Amino acid sequence: MTRQRLELLQWVGLLLGAGVFAAQLVVGFGITLAECGDGGNRFGIGNDLWQGVLAGAAAALVAGAEAAAVTVFLRTRRTTYEAPPPDGRIRFLAIAAMAANAVFLVIVLLSGLASILGVTCRPG
Repeated sequence: MTRQRLELLQWVGLLLGAGVFAAQLVVGFGITLAECGDGGNRFGIGNDLWQGVLAGAAAALVAGAEAAAVTVFLRTRRTTYEAPPPDGRIRFLAIAAMAANAVFLVIVLLSGLASILGVTCRPG
């Protein structure tokens, strides 16, 4: 694998998980507002189905980011993160991405589960 491809995968692995989590948070909030507002009643917007689809898609994308980070980690196994740049930097960021994506995957799954199981609309 070329260095350019490793660098691209490194950035995908590092940034995609965080971006997907942020997007899930914003879109999930919008889905909740749509269901609790007038549009939810008129258009039949169901929170549980949409939140489940959103959480599933977000989890799949975060898993893809984790796979990219693991690929970079395995492809740079002959070097150490203390090596001079760019090889050391690529490996270091792959290690950081693997840890971060594991955390983002748990957050995405738990927030999706909470938005499905929790009470969506409360009067008041």
